Amino acid sequence: MRRFVERGTDYPLEHGKLSVYETNCSCKDVKFYFKQHTLTLMVAGHKSITTSNLKLEFFPGTFYIPEKDTVHHVDIPNASFDHPTKCLVLETDPTFLHDFYQELSVGEAKAAIFHGQPDQLEHDYFFSNDQKIIDNFIRLYNHQRKDQNRPNQLIGTLILKELLLRVFQTKGLHLLKRNLESKVEAKEIRKSIAYIRNHLDQKISVDQLADVSDMGITTFYKKFKAETGYSPADYILRERIGLSKIMIQKGHTVLKEVAFRSGFNSYEYFCNSFKKLEKIKPVEYRRQFA
Repeated sequence: MRRFVERGTDYPLEHGKLSVYETNCSCKDVKFYFKQHTLTLMVAGHKSITTSNLKLEFFPGTFYIPEKDTVHHVDIPNASFDHPTKCLVLETDPTFLHDFYQELSVGEAKAAIFHGQPDQLEHDYFFSNDQKIIDNFIRLYNHQRKDQNRPNQLIGTLILKELLLRVFQTKGLHLLKRNLESKVEAKEIRKSIAYIRNHLDQKISVDQLADVSDMGITTFYKKFKAETGYSPADYILRERIGLSKIMIQKGHTVLKEVAFRSGFNSYEYFCNSFKKLEKIKPVEYRRQFA
């Protein structure tokens, strides 16, 4: 019985969800709205996408990260039951995304892995015809639809990491990083958080953060605490402890080096801060990964 107009099929991942949406008839002005930056890929057919900032002809072989918090008007002119459109949509767990980004951040090849600086991002969306990204995305889809056995989810996670790594090497990185600050509404504070995460191994002052946010120090301090729940100093401390944990997990066993590379100028202060936040000494935490 030929009846479906749009059909969505979900393929759960260990750290997210992959969905494929198929449409079997022509449609006009279908509205979509994304609460976070997602990864999408057109596999078959064609969609015309219009927003207040973009008009995109979405054909197979196009990778697209849509603008979030924006209504997308979609026309599907040529779909039929025998030739449906097919679009992949990938949502990743922000915690997994954050941990994977931090894991890569402590490596020696950081400059080669990540694309540029945030100020190089020209738009709140990103699209690409990078064949390596497309091939990786298709590989993830093929794996998930053929093999949903739990033991093989590890393979899915590895493919997902490779896909994210490919995206990290493009300007799309800066959109995915915004998902990590999704709870922070103020754009100025998101800028300061991005600055903190990019300079954890350096001295960071409230003056610098206020300057990045283009705000006065008093106004910035109050707004930062209202948005994050922490003072700038406490937020920086928590980020540095988080970075140190990633380094220890990756096998960095010289704790004084971990402290220095995490931005602490005193090993004693690092140890005291670590124990205060994690309820365990750094040396005891290290033993868990020996």
